[in-house]
Amino acid sequence: MTVSVYVLDVPEFEPVVRTALTAGMDVHRAGDYLELTTQDREVVLRREETGMRPALWHAMLTGGLDGRIVAFTPDVVHLAEGAGA
Repeated sequence: MTVSVYVLDVPEFEPVVRTALTAGMDVHRAGDYLELTTQDREVVLRREETGMRPALWHAMLTGGLDGRIVAFTPDVVHLAEGAGA
């Protein structure tokens, strides 16, 4: 199973894409979105590494995700495989 996050393909979310790549995630185009995917059971992204302002950070998951949110704080997004995995 995988964990996937969908972010709008706009410059404002480029820092998330760079951080995801650094975390070992793959990036694929999915229409107007970028799908950030990992084969790992869990992934942690840190806002400090992105340099993003809090408002954009909190909007990061508005494109959707395949998986579940373990933690979503002003500093960390911790995602894991879905409950059925």
